[in-house]
Amino acid sequence: MFFARIGRFATRYRLLIIAAWLFAAAVITLIAPNIEDVASSDQADFLPDDAPFAHAEAVYQSTFPDGFSPSSTVIVIDAHAAGGVLDREAETFEEQVDTTAGRLIRDFQAWLASDDAPDNISGVSAPIASPAAATLMIAPDNQVAIVDVSLGTSSTDEATGETLTLIDDWLVEHRPDTIKTYQTGQAPIVNNTTDSIKTSVDRTIWVTVVLVIVMLLLVYRSPVSPLVPLLAVTVAYLITRGMVAYLGAHYMTITSYANVLLVTVMYGAGTDYCLFLISRFREEMADHVGLEKATSRTVHLVGETITSSAGTVFVGFMAMIFAEMGIFNTSGPALALGVVMSLAAGLTFVPALLAVFGERAFWPGQATHRSAGRLYAITSKQVSSRPLVTIVIIVTLMAPLSVYGVNQRISYDLMGDLPDGKDSVIGYDLMAQGLGAGNVLPMDVIITGRDPDHIAADIARLTDDIAAVDGVADVRGLNTLLGQNRDMAGLLRVDVQLGLALDMLAGLSADTLADPQQLEGLIGGVTSYLDLLVERFPQIANDPDLLTLQEILGGNLLQMASRQADIAPALAGLAARFNPDASDPIPDPYLMLTGLGDILAAVPASDANTGFDRLAQQVPAYLTADSTAFKLSVILGVQPTSYEAMHAVHAIRDILTGYQDTGEAVLSGGSATNADIRDTMDRDFLRAFGFVLLGIFFVLLLMLRSMVAPLYLIATVLLSFTCTLGLTNFVFKEIVFKVDGLTWYVPFFMFVFLVALGMDYSIFLFGRIKEEVAHHGIREGVHVAVARTGAIITSAGAILAGTFAAMSVGEIKGLAEIGFAVAVGVLIDTFVVRTVLDPALAALFGKWTWWPGGVPKPHSSRHAEAAPAADATD
Repeated sequence: MFFARIGRFATRYRLLIIAAWLFAAAVITLIAPNIEDVASSDQADFLPDDAPFAHAEAVYQSTFPDGFSPSSTVIVIDAHAAGGVLDREAETFEEQVDTTAGRLIRDFQAWLASDDAPDNISGVSAPIASPAAATLMIAPDNQVAIVDVSLGTSSTDEATGETLTLIDDWLVEHRPDTIKTYQTGQAPIVNNTTDSIKTSVDRTIWVTVVLVIVMLLLVYRSPVSPLVPLLAVTVAYLITRGMVAYLGAHYMTITSYANVLLVTVMYGAGTDYCLFLISRFREEMADHVGLEKATSRTVHLVGETITSSAGTVFVGFMAMIFAEMGIFNTSGPALALGVVMSLAAGLTFVPALLAVFGERAFWPGQATHRSAGRLYAITSKQVSSRPLVTIVIIVTLMAPLSVYGVNQRISYDLMGDLPDGKDSVIGYDLMAQGLGAGNVLPMDVIITGRDPDHIAADIARLTDDIAAVDGVADVRGLNTLLGQNRDMAGLLRVDVQLGLALDMLAGLSADTLADPQQLEGLIGGVTSYLDLLVERFPQIANDPDLLTLQEILGGNLLQMASRQADIAPALAGLAARFNPDASDPIPDPYLMLTGLGDILAAVPASDANTGFDRLAQQVPAYLTADSTAFKLSVILGVQPTSYEAMHAVHAIRDILTGYQDTGEAVLSGGSATNADIRDTMDRDFLRAFGFVLLGIFFVLLLMLRSMVAPLYLIATVLLSFTCTLGLTNFVFKEIVFKVDGLTWYVPFFMFVFLVALGMDYSIFLFGRIKEEVAHHGIREGVHVAVARTGAIITSAGAILAGTFAAMSVGEIKGLAEIGFAVAVGVLIDTFVVRTVLDPALAALFGKWTWWPGGVPKPHSSRHAEAAPAADATD
């Protein structure tokens, strides 16, 4: 009676209802924010608040506020056509950088430092700054260089997108023809992803609309009938999009994928609901019962079924809120809202439109009864008469793909979703080829709460421990500024420091040696350093070489000049005491150079190009002012998005637990984010598996009054899912994109969509089986039900598959994978599972299908057409 009242209301007040829906769509569209402006494409935004990466980012920002930036862009300079970045034949570094590429970098750096540059530029690192910078930022083959630009705004901030555009514009205007430039890194990747999603949404909408029109024209052979679902679904979509955008602007972070998923689900499921309504309306009009009665009876007879169907989908989508990943727990409610709005439009807006159109809805034809096709009658007869054979054949054919599918790895490749022609992808590949994949996405280790007297030993020890992890290529910090296998490694070892002091003294110019004031300042700095050694290592207080140095440096300048030849041997002898290979080595021979400023202040700039000088420049970036916290940069030797990289992340985090006794010890960076995504996904899939299936089980339990049927229906949908998973893996790994694996979020969305949407057809089918079994017995009832529902399920499945297939025309590979997978999965459900396998199981189980409720009994006054338009289409 409830749905009958809704039908009468929708018919009586049809013009008012149509006006209300159109008005709501117009107002909400005008006042709501643009969903694309409030959505995020940054994967890190969707990790739970307690994810290790999120905590690491907070520790990094609080410990090194000057060195932390919310986002960054890396400009990749391709100098292949210009003959290289540096002039390797030039004698001085200044001459080496005086090249086409070097001048472009210099001018670009100057522009970024000028008043004309964007306001959110917070730092620039360029390879022309020093030989040390060139070593790290220019490829060994001299063909590629990078400029790292830190930004004060997040990757998803509007100002970041504007800055990236301004940088591109400047580079296009100023770069020579022989130089190519690309932006990659965190901010460009996120912004390129957002742009590709926008393109995907636009393409998906247009393709979806065309597909729906074509399919409905084939079903109804009328140009008018398709207008009803298109108008109803479009209005419902506009309202839903505005509501989701408002939620995203004020209450939660929503993913950029939400919009394209809304389009697909609402145009697919919403059109299906309209299909059942229009089909029933055609039947009622063919009986000449009158327009008002036909409309109200349509809602009365179909409303419960499409509501049950929408309820199943709603439960499946809402179960996603139990996921930890924001991309799922925000998409779920958004999609559930879309289903509710589609249902509301189907129960009110569609009947109102049908009441207005009347017989004209089927122009140029007229409303007629349509009989079930012979194909479904023949199929259903075979299925109901030989259920066991049917089941064995289908399971045997689907099982191999299912086994293959569940044993495939998924991909966490940051670039895997983007088209190959995007600048961020090209730049990423150039960096990976020239500088190594690990330099593209380095990680940072932050350690706090350490003892200043022993922090140098902590840095050296942790550097060595992390460097020994499989997959780690290099570790950079105060002990290894340029990396472990390059110059200036071991800078915190006292023997290395003394060696550098010796080199510095040997390289002093004649002018410096002749200037008493500068010389006295230098002597004071070295003396302070020796005093620090004695304070930190009291066991060397009586060392003969140390005493010699103190005696020489403690005299006047004439005395020091007379014993100048003794300085070098004394420094070398003292250094030998700190060599780990010495016969009686000093434990932990490491020292932080807190007296460095006194030494460098006395050395002229012309003499200061030493290891000490470079170390001094890097100290603030790697060590806090109170010397209680430090940072290390970790460079991986494997693809940063690979499983090997994630294994390295876990190994490093295990090492860091030994440094958490007095403070924080955390790891941040792209690979750490990926590891957290994988760990969260492992938990989320188990949650989704449990909550989605449990929710749908209870919906089926309430509808069928049976414990058995829901169990095998869920089993068949799992078989369909795993088979589709295997087929999708094979197609995209071996045929289409040649990917290493499906994008990480694809299996999750596949599972929810196929289980929730696929179960729709189980409800349509078993609603009719329940009715027919009551009047024809079990096997004959199954036969009649399949014969009469085959056409409608086929039409609905084809439309739903078509809308998801439309996602394949977008630029985002992961969305293309979802579109293909769900389209194929729905077709498998439509033509194999729902019309063959499920009926075979119902026939095989017989009366046990309905346990404990018992085999359905006929009602005293049966409406032969109570099921939703089961025989209403070809």
